[in-house]
Amino acid sequence: MPAGLIITYLIVLGLIYLLGKNCWKPLFILFNLLFQGALGALGLYFYNLIVSSFNWGFEIPLNPFNALVAGFLGIPGLASLVALKYWLKI
Repeated sequence: MPAGLIITYLIVLGLIYLLGKNCWKPLFILFNLLFQGALGALGLYFYNLIVSSFNWGFEIPLNPFNALVAGFLGIPGLASLVALKYWLKI
């Protein structure tokens, strides 16, 4: 096998490795975003379930923005959504 062919194979394998490595990062970010959004939606659902059982009237709508805020920031994010709802009285 000629040396030029071996070098070409090594270059192609290196390019495949680099492309594969760079393609996983956006997928990881996307899956992390979906996971955090799902956790936030679950937290908002349970918050709305508890609040509606006491008839306090502070239900927070379940939409993608609220789910991502509650998912990424956790309990402080949920508290900020409640404070914003109370402040605006929507």
